[in-house]
Amino acid sequence: MTTGTDLTSRRWLVLAASVFCFFAVGATFFVVPPLIPELGARFALSHLQVGLLMGAIAVPAVFLAIPVGLAVDRWPPFRTGLASLAVMVVGAVVFATAPSFGMLVAGRLLFGLGGLVVNLLLARLLTAAFSDHELALAMGLFMATYPASMITVYSLHPTLLAALGWRGELLLLAALAAVALPLYAAVVPRDPHGSENVTPTPGPSLAVGRPLAALGASWMLFFANHASVLTFGPQWSGGGPTALLVVTLIMWVAMVGSPVAGALIDRSTSPTRWLVAGLAAQAAALAAMAAGVAPPIPSMLAIGLAASLVPTAAYALPGLLATPERIGFAFGFITALSNLGTIAGPATAGALLDRTGSWAVVWSVLAAAAAVAAIAATGARPMRERR
Repeated sequence: MTTGTDLTSRRWLVLAASVFCFFAVGATFFVVPPLIPELGARFALSHLQVGLLMGAIAVPAVFLAIPVGLAVDRWPPFRTGLASLAVMVVGAVVFATAPSFGMLVAGRLLFGLGGLVVNLLLARLLTAAFSDHELALAMGLFMATYPASMITVYSLHPTLLAALGWRGELLLLAALAAVALPLYAAVVPRDPHGSENVTPTPGPSLAVGRPLAALGASWMLFFANHASVLTFGPQWSGGGPTALLVVTLIMWVAMVGSPVAGALIDRSTSPTRWLVAGLAAQAAALAAMAAGVAPPIPSMLAIGLAASLVPTAAYALPGLLATPERIGFAFGFITALSNLGTIAGPATAGALLDRTGSWAVVWSVLAAAAAVAAIAATGARPMRERR
């Protein structure tokens, strides 16, 4: 179990290292869409293969998030972090140097496995480091890294592609993951007052409990809606480069708003209320889109507001809903469900659009899902908030 004064005393350094490591994960995750023309031409990829290539990085999270979450509760964080970062580097190099589509997929799978362990381990370390105060602020800064990585990759891609070629750009991202290795080693204590020792427990427990189940359900539905808007928002907004820019407003708002949301959540001491508020904002925005009363820009800004509140509040809750020796499992549980939502949401929205041809139907169904998520989220209350 990772606790102790060593970790707490250097919590801001731990946060800085976590942000860098998570940025490396996000940058490689988001690099495929800008490279579709180059990868498609080099490997003669179909649209299905492009989709498989994008989704391959999330496959380990769907099947392994819960067992990995259980494992990070027991494994030594220092060695586990270095090993998983090394797997990320290997996966990134395999992807950058791949001679075939099969090796491209293999590289994405390897990187996804390493990234999964890194994500769950960092979330657990941050929960321990900020357990006394400022946890939501720390998680807000941590979660802001993901949209920041997308914005950075999309903005720098034309320059990097012209200067380095597509393989050079990918190798640069692999180097980014490699730099994370010594940074992590320098910041995370080898043994923060016993944290490297395996916590004695009677065995891994898969018991979830109602509050964690409520968090997982709302988190899954949020990601189903969020991924659907990111997938079909450009088409709904009219298509073309301008529509893409409009949809990226979601990420800009999330990047700026997540730390602000974290600070507000810390002041209120009730992450659950903010989780419900964010899901309600998502439901309202989708309902307005379904009714045709909200233009694209205000709609994406409102979706971005939800993307600031919900992830920050959700990542602040496992440390309050689970016992210290089960925090990794809690993060693994909600991560598995979020990835299921990411896969199922766009597929369901696409099927509805194919069948009905109606944006009103698609957004109405998603708005209903967000409303259900907001209701479910009311059950994700820590013991101290229950009466």
